[in-house]
Amino acid sequence: MKEDVPVRIKQLLDKLSEILDEDRKVQVEKYKSLKKVLKALRNEKTGLEKTLENTENEEIRHQIESRLKIVSAQRKKGLKVLKDLKKEREGKTTS
Repeated sequence: MKEDVPVRIKQLLDKLSEILDEDRKVQVEKYKSLKKVLKALRNEKTGLEKTLENTENEEIRHQIESRLKIVSAQRKKGLKVLKDLKKEREGKTTS
């Protein structure tokens, strides 16, 4: 009976390790995905800024400026989420 206890403990620890590794994997995937989205938003913002510089039509400029504000706001929110994810990840590794 005493020999079963270390085996059960090992099995429980292995199961816990699997669960924690899965959580970590999900978090890393979310982080990578968010980085890709932020890069795409940055590229879109740069493209819109260049287009805005070359556009003289006021109506089109207004549309581009509106889109630029939206993209900037989305990027800003995304950067905040990324920062929070990074803090959460660092907090879990130090715990």
